[in-house]
Amino acid sequence: MENSGIMRGWNFRRNAKLESVAQLTIRGTLAKITANLDHRDTSPTIPLGQADPSHFSLFPKLSPDDVFLIVGFEQAIEMTMPVLAQPRANILLPRPGYPHYDVRAAYDSFEVRHFDLIRERNWDVDLDSVEFIADEKTVAMVIINPGNPCGNVFTYHL
Repeated sequence: MENSGIMRGWNFRRNAKLESVAQLTIRGTLAKITANLDHRDTSPTIPLGQADPSHFSLFPKLSPDDVFLIVGFEQAIEMTMPVLAQPRANILLPRPGYPHYDVRAAYDSFEVRHFDLIRERNWDVDLDSVEFIADEKTVAMVIINPGNPCGNVFTYHL
């Protein structure tokens, strides 16, 4: 940069802590997950970066009543959680699940209780654990269908 004939630099320094964070991208994370898959495992895998789940035959067919327009799932969490928040309320979250639910639940002062998804049953919900942890202060149970991070699709049982 030139000012009155004197050359000056910006004098910015590299922040090593931010360098590693800047490399965390959705595509990079998905590539790492894919690279670490056990290719001997015959469980079906779904590219989690795919924005349109209807491209995969294992997903149920969608109707207009199934569609809610939001700016990403984080906006849905940000809009829904505060509405449910009340003193001493708890919320049931799947394990494994997406960490943003835990973060937002803590922000809204929910007690978080986790229920398990059972890998051996195609990541189905462990209903016994749900019954054990749910009580009169439970205001919601998060069900992601089709589910990330496992790619499961819940079955309908009467």
